[in-house]
Amino acid sequence: GGHPMADVPGGAPEGPVPPMTTTNIWRESCAIIGVGSFVVGGIFGAMLGPVFYAFETTNASHADLPLRTQLRLASRDIASRSRTWGKNFAVIGGLFSISECFVAKARAAHDMWNPVIGGCITGGGLAARGGPQACVFGCAGFAAFSLAIEAAGFGQHGPPPTD
Repeated sequence: GGHPMADVPGGAPEGPVPPMTTTNIWRESCAIIGVGSFVVGGIFGAMLGPVFYAFETTNASHADLPLRTQLRLASRDIASRSRTWGKNFAVIGGLFSISECFVAKARAAHDMWNPVIGGCITGGGLAARGGPQACVFGCAGFAAFSLAIEAAGFGQHGPPPTD
């Protein structure tokens, strides 16, 4: 009986092995976490499209058009902005979540540095087309933002200990 790796030196984990439940799979799989963040980020970004559209200046050439035409053009612009914001937030959310998850697994630690390192990977990855300097600035920007979120206590891990 026991663990299948019990006969291999150093192969058996200490203590009983917890069964892999559906809840654990949802929490532990970086792919599932990434897809979930991609979807949630996309929905959130799409909802921001109309909000940001409301703060933009209107096209003066549309003022002389009939109201129905103005509304049709505005709704087309809102839909376009929603798609753009949705795609952007989806990519950022998915990439950040996957990066942070892999960093946490590689470091075998759950602390405030995982989102900072994950932010660096995300920022650098998003800026990759701009060359090495853009990657460095993207990494630094996203890492600094992640650190600020964590330090302010809004992140997953709360503010750092003060002692």
